[in-house]
Amino acid sequence: MIRKRNISSAIEDLLNEFFLIQKDIESVSGLFHTIIKEAEYAVIKKTMKLTDRNKRKTAKILGISRNTLDTKIKKLNLKFGEKK
Repeated sequence: MIRKRNISSAIEDLLNEFFLIQKDIESVSGLFHTIIKEAEYAVIKKTMKLTDRNKRKTAKILGISRNTLDTKIKKLNLKFGEKK
């Protein structure tokens, strides 16, 4: 059976795992910005895949403008192969 959980719970689980494996927690720096960047990367990549790389649909699902999506794709250096 697949367990339903919200995104916040999933992130908390991943952070718990992350902090468990850290040898020196004091050496961790820039975690907030790293998490935001990686989350943006993952959600855009996954949504683009689910919409067959349709930027209009992806932007709508994410609640951002098409221009903002294009900016984030460029900033994150996301690459998508040619549509078949």
